[in-house]
Amino acid sequence: MIDRVLVIFLDGVGLGDDDPQVNPLAEAPLPALRSLLGGHRPIRAHGGLSTDQASLVALDAQMGIPGLPQSGTGQVTLLTGVNAPALLGQHYGPYPSQPLVDLLSRDNLFKRILSAGEAVAFANAYSDRFLNRVDRGTGRLSANARAALLAGLKLRGPNDLKKGRAVSSLLTNEYFQGLGYDVPDMSAAEAGAQLAHLAHDHKLTFFEFWYSDVAGHRQDRQLSLHLLKLLDEFIGSTVEELDTSRALLLIVSDHGSFEDLRTRKHTLNPALTLVAGAGHRKMASRLRSLVDVTPALLDVLDEQ
Repeated sequence: MIDRVLVIFLDGVGLGDDDPQVNPLAEAPLPALRSLLGGHRPIRAHGGLSTDQASLVALDAQMGIPGLPQSGTGQVTLLTGVNAPALLGQHYGPYPSQPLVDLLSRDNLFKRILSAGEAVAFANAYSDRFLNRVDRGTGRLSANARAALLAGLKLRGPNDLKKGRAVSSLLTNEYFQGLGYDVPDMSAAEAGAQLAHLAHDHKLTFFEFWYSDVAGHRQDRQLSLHLLKLLDEFIGSTVEELDTSRALLLIVSDHGSFEDLRTRKHTLNPALTLVAGAGHRKMASRLRSLVDVTPALLDVLDEQ
């Protein structure tokens, strides 16, 4: 029985070549992720791999539309089950255009679960300055964060972070401390545990990590390896703290970029998707493209 779902969204991470000169995911140690995958790496050759703990899926991000996948249409597709690139006739991003915002406004994953009377958390913490810009209508929001707002969810701030009810978008709390906020020191592993604890209180908990896409566009090997170290500690701790006999963890991306240091652009690689915990094989079997994510999550939760 699955009574909780935790989604960790990684912006711009595909399943790429088994080449450490090109793909940071083929070079970094990744002890936690490789433990979930029976010692294997999250690369394209291992798409479809399933172990007792987790399943790795190569998720189609093109969805029949030519061109490089983009964050706006990719994230909207993930959250609605509608092929957004097909709707627009093109891949579009990084932020959602008005037709995409209209689509999110009509229906999205967060709205669907809230309408069933269940609790949902968008776990990212934002600075007061950013939240004030959002209130004024001048803040640029990813499709994920826009969908949360349109569903009526609260965007969390420094006070939530201090109380242990949010997680910094950069995992550790150094950014908020640098802005002068009185928040505790926090390692990536401690942030993962905090996210898992937040997930205990919600039917769906969603966390967005966007810096992976930044690292991909910068083609910065050292930054990429540093982020993977933090992410691996974060994910490992999250899994340890979750009751994986009853909770499902979905790690999912919208398109490739980070996995290929040869280009500043996005890639045609499938989006990295890892499902762990309760029912991971059944969930993974339903996933072929970004279109399948929201319907599969809703079916999993409806079955309970």
